[in-house]
Amino acid sequence: MLRVVSHPLGPLPPLAPRAAKWRTDLDAALVAAPGTETALQRLHLPGAFVVTTGQQPGLFTGPLYAVHKALAAAALARVLERRWKRPVIPMFWVAGDDHDFAEASTASWVDAGGKLVAWSLPPRAAAAPQLSLSEERLPAEVLDGLQRLESALPPGPPRDETLAWLRKHYVPGASLHTAYAGAVAELLAPFGVLCFDPTHVAAKRAQIPVVAAALRRAAELDAALAALPDAGTGIAAGEGATLVFLATAVGRDRLLIDGDGFRTRRAGVRFSPAEIEALLEREPARFSPNVLLRPVVESALLPTVAYVAGPGELRYLDRQASALYPLLGVAQQQPVPRWSGTVVVRWADRLLGRLRITAGAVLDDDGTLARTFLERDFPGDARQAIDALRQQITRSAGVITAAGKRIDPVLDRAVKGRMQRIGQVTDDIENVIRRHLRRRDDIAYAQFVRLTESLRPNGKPQERVLTTPSFLGRYGDVWLNSLFEIVSMWAENLPEGPP
Repeated sequence: MLRVVSHPLGPLPPLAPRAAKWRTDLDAALVAAPGTETALQRLHLPGAFVVTTGQQPGLFTGPLYAVHKALAAAALARVLERRWKRPVIPMFWVAGDDHDFAEASTASWVDAGGKLVAWSLPPRAAAAPQLSLSEERLPAEVLDGLQRLESALPPGPPRDETLAWLRKHYVPGASLHTAYAGAVAELLAPFGVLCFDPTHVAAKRAQIPVVAAALRRAAELDAALAALPDAGTGIAAGEGATLVFLATAVGRDRLLIDGDGFRTRRAGVRFSPAEIEALLEREPARFSPNVLLRPVVESALLPTVAYVAGPGELRYLDRQASALYPLLGVAQQQPVPRWSGTVVVRWADRLLGRLRITAGAVLDDDGTLARTFLERDFPGDARQAIDALRQQITRSAGVITAAGKRIDPVLDRAVKGRMQRIGQVTDDIENVIRRHLRRRDDIAYAQFVRLTESLRPNGKPQERVLTTPSFLGRYGDVWLNSLFEIVSMWAENLPEGPP
């Protein structure tokens, strides 16, 4: 049916237990879903740990890599549980405090003709508040998106079950966060994954000590981050910003250091230290950590031994966030490079065999392989004629230039320029043939292009573009279970750590 090509993102580090335990007051922050009862019971057992990962909410469960991260956390948890002989539960942090609506409101899939479809919710108005995704409501147009997705998938039980699952959660009026959390919790429950909702009041109240400490020591934390070498993450420091956001009339608003107090960046509302601490105690749901403080909050709240992270996360976790843990008195969880892979469907596998190339060669192609296939399709007699024409132009240019120089010493430059234009005409003839070859769908180059569109849609990794229903709606649970088996083999490469 299909196979998966794995792409290691880095070596797995050894993991060790830590002195932490699950806080039962956070039970309410776990997203309810059928089949999660056993995982919750195991979480309450003495000595239980968690392996965490997470992602901001997305339309129709967002890009595939979010599921890859969750399955990687589940597979690592099973390996650790077997080795340590104590409960280890995978947990997915649903980052509903994020406010990147543009990223969260688009989903992509492949239609019946193999073409990529990108569908988006109506854009947020420029003057609209930048609400967190836990407050951003789904419009009626979400039903149109579900209809478009349904028409792109082949009829059958996998499509019907996938659409029923999505329609249960992605309903007009629900928040993007609630829809995503419910759908992902149901999808991942068979793998023992619990989903954590940091926007729940129980989680918001539990994070008060860390947020309060981050505000009290805001200048020190900002200076510590600014003193680090350039992390290459694009996350700035040293500009007088705290690591905390506050929900205001303009949406999620960054708190800035303002003298001995604070000021919101966009709304311009000022607070004294006493006022901000009182507000934090009274309305904790209005506060949220930024991307660097979030993993610190996570580690303070959860008994996590590892966080399964993507390449971008690993950079800021290692190069920036790691400086915050000791200053805030929180033990750091171990970042772990997530599993990555590409699904090769049946027709793509057949094309690979026909073209005598590997999926890895297609994924790694810098344009050289594509040019090779285009050259393979170039008519042989035309190639010989064009090459002979170039050789003749080169020979003739030498003879004519020398003759011109005998007539007039400066004539050689005029002759040379005209001969170059003749060469450019030859290049143009070749390019015209190439251009028309690219339009044909019955040649090896067209097959290679189709392969590339399947394995690297829009020139990007498949897992960063296609959403989960692209495969779940075609192959059902067989795809997901097969994927987990492959990820589990990856997890077995975890080095032995302390028991």
